[in-house]
Amino acid sequence: MKTGPDASTIYRIARSYYAEGLSQEEIGAKEGFSRSQISRLIERAREMGIVKISIQPPSTRAGEELSQLIRKGLGLKSVLVVPVRKDASAEDIVLAIATQAADRLSDLLADFDVVGLGWGHSVYRTAELLPRTAGKGGRPFFVPLIGTSGDDNPDLQINTIIDRFGTAFRSKGYFINIPSVRERGSPLSQMERQRVAMLEERWKAVQAAVFGLGQPPSESAELIYELPGEYKEELKRSSSCGDILAHFFDGEGKLFEAEHGYDLLAFDIAKLGKIERAICLAGGPNKGRGILAACRAGYLTDLITDELTALELVRLMDKERV
Repeated sequence: MKTGPDASTIYRIARSYYAEGLSQEEIGAKEGFSRSQISRLIERAREMGIVKISIQPPSTRAGEELSQLIRKGLGLKSVLVVPVRKDASAEDIVLAIATQAADRLSDLLADFDVVGLGWGHSVYRTAELLPRTAGKGGRPFFVPLIGTSGDDNPDLQINTIIDRFGTAFRSKGYFINIPSVRERGSPLSQMERQRVAMLEERWKAVQAAVFGLGQPPSESAELIYELPGEYKEELKRSSSCGDILAHFFDGEGKLFEAEHGYDLLAFDIAKLGKIERAICLAGGPNKGRGILAACRAGYLTDLITDELTALELVRLMDKERV
């Protein structure tokens, strides 16, 4: 009865391919197999655990030093600074942050039972890049930290973000169909009130959160669609330097209040720093002031950002000490 190659042969073929750099054709000629057979045996080596592929995220000495300066200077639990080119575009920065955030969150969030999720471009991209089998076996339940917004900006589709995190972790989440912003005093239906009450109960159980941080309203091309026009104008004239979950704040971390207000369905950001992990994904040099203010106000415990933003953040920290 004819049998296939033994484990030693498969090991030798894998070694020739991965360690010696021989092509599949070269290995086939040496071992007496066809190229297609060599390809199948290389795959078999991975299935048997003979070959274990490890991908290490890029890091730089400068990034590691910046991480330490920011973590110690701002009293954060962790800071991850990802490398980017000096001429990196805004989208390059977001993708660099999202790629490493997806790997970091895969392990970190598996330790929690209930995880809150915010929105934003970095969070949305991270949701897209999460590995298909994220986590270490843990399956956290995902809860939206803010209601819905608009119909044409994928970055603000909180249910899509919840769904993608849930799929990656093979877990479930709570979906919400109530707008994040409503005209002040506008009534909710009985069913909507029940949904909001249930969401607020879920918020009490949140152990960790992942969210983005918006750029200064005066520099933002787009603001949340549902915000009242008068409020947007006041906001752009204000000293607000960023927002988390549609809570806008100034350089001291003080929340912005305007004459033309609205009702907001969102987690209270003052409570973010009191949960076990409040992980902010934010990058871009114009977000330095917002990140610094959010850290000083205790809105986050962990930060994932890029080298350019980290440099600006350290510059601002040094300026504070002068």
